[in-house]
Amino acid sequence: MEFSHYLAYLASSSERFVIYFLLGGLVTVLVAYFAANGRGIISAFITTLPLLTILTILIIFAEGGTGMVEEYARSLLIFTPPWLCYVAIVWLGTGRIGVFKSLGLGVLAFVVLSFLFQKALTGAKL
Repeated sequence: MEFSHYLAYLASSSERFVIYFLLGGLVTVLVAYFAANGRGIISAFITTLPLLTILTILIIFAEGGTGMVEEYARSLLIFTPPWLCYVAIVWLGTGRIGVFKSLGLGVLAFVVLSFLFQKALTGAKL
């Protein structure tokens, strides 16, 4: 059976959201496991490895087709600079203001910058 047939089956399956949830959870478990065992570089690699993005693109393709994949990929580029700012704030802030405050500040910066980037680049609302 061709891969496209598997995608079509997955898109029509009523259990697809459970499968999506389990796959996303597996990635989260791997990241947490390696980070908790002092293997931060492997944890970060798994997080930034485009496995979840590949899976997401395949799911979007199965659910909505090529046009939806193109829109998703374009949107990823819009949110990349705000995400980099978020990571930098958490990285630099954790030792200075604590993990919770740096996460909060990072998320706030991500949301504000995402809104501004999207408004400037597309003129659309979030």
